[in-house]
Parts: sequence; structure tokens; C-alpha cells
Amino acid sequence: METEPYALDLSIVIPAYNEERRLGPTLEAYVGLFSLRYGGAWELLVVLNGCTDGTEGLVDGYRERCPQVRSLVYAEPLGKGGAVREGLRRARGTRVAFVDADNMVGPGETAKLIEALDSSDVAIGWRRSADHPQPLARRVASLLVRLWTRWYLGLPFHDTQCGAKAMTREAASAILLRLSETGWALDLDIIMSARSLGLRVVEAPVAWRHVVEGSKLRLRQAGWEFFMASRRLRRRARG
Repeated sequence: METEPYALDLSIVIPAYNEERRLGPTLEAYVGLFSLRYGGAWELLVVLNGCTDGTEGLVDGYRERCPQVRSLVYAEPLGKGGAVREGLRRARGTRVAFVDADNMVGPGETAKLIEALDSSDVAIGWRRSADHPQPLARRVASLLVRLWTRWYLGLPFHDTQCGAKAMTREAASAILLRLSETGWALDLDIIMSARSLGLRVVEAPVAWRHVVEGSKLRLRQAGWEFFMASRRLRRRARG
């Protein structure tokens, strides 16, 4: 696996596909908090994943103001999972986190995941409260995912699909060698890979706010993709 030197304390990866309208406040919030905490010893790596809008220009503007902001540009869409994988592979921090571009999980909450790495290898967000509750269809889908992953995959976690996760560099390097999913099921792939490697995975409760505008999640499509991915991952786990 090709990586760059691990010279930083923290890398935060954000996958971005046509996020010109939502990414700015996220960058502002994350740069504001983590620059105060880490100075120049961190990076925010935005993976531009087949963007056709002004997302690249937006990130370039932030990079001029804050050298900790980096970008990876891919002309063709990689899928959300593919973009996260590329970001993790190119991250230079001894601790690595990834979050969604919509700032549903703010920087203060992501900091909780990073702090949880003091006693774990992988920390996954557990969405416990929201400023704006999810629509009924989303709540039902979340319940079904939780029941399915517990029954079908034997995972004891409350929220495998939270878009905020953190891991040590050593854990990320080991997990990356096993990952195969490139879509919405990458979160599940990471957790199952970590458990198969005997890594310590913990949940950290995080507050979040539900943002509808600009969301690219389509429940029917994502549900089918998740179901098929869970079958692939169980077959892989069984060898």
C-alpha cells in the first residue's frame, strides 16, 4: 500500500461529490476547531470524487487560507466508500478520522471519536440526539439496519452506518488491506474487517443534526446495496 510519511498527529478525511453548497460550513467548522487544537500538526484531506460543480474551487480557496487543507482530485466517481478509502490511504496522520461533507457530525463530536482512540483501535459514532429528527422512513430504515446487522452479521453495535469514524494509523493500515466495498457499505466493511483482525472497536455517542438538503442518499438504492454488501461480507467472513 502506497502511503506518505506519517508526520502529523491527525488526518481528517472528507469525501466530496458535488458538495459546493454544503462543504463550506463544514470546512470552516473543522478548520476552526482543529487548527486551535493541533496547530500545523494536522491535515484536512478532501477527496474530490468525480465533482462537476464548483467544489474543487471551493477547496482551493480554503487551501490558500489554511495550508492544513489538502485535496485529492479524481475525475471519475469512486463511490463514497472508494473516496474514503483513497483518503485513508493517502492520510499522513498517526490518527485518522473520516466524516461526511454535510457537517451532520460537527468537529466537537468528531473530537470525541479521536479521544476514544486513547483506549481503542477504532471508534465509531453512535448518533444519539439530533436538532432536527429524521423523517419516519429514515428512522425505520435505521432500525432495520441495526436489527439486520445484529442478526445476520452478529455485530453488537447500535449504529454501524454513522458517517463519522476514527482509527489509529496502525489499525487503518491493516484494515485497508482487507476492504472491498466502494459504496455506502464501506462503514460495515471497516467494522467487520476490524473485528476479524482482533482490533478493539468502541462506540462513542455523538450529537448530530439531520440535514436533508443536498443529501445523495436514496433509501431504496442504498438499502439494496447494503443488503447485497452484507451478503458478500458474511461470505468473506466465513472464508
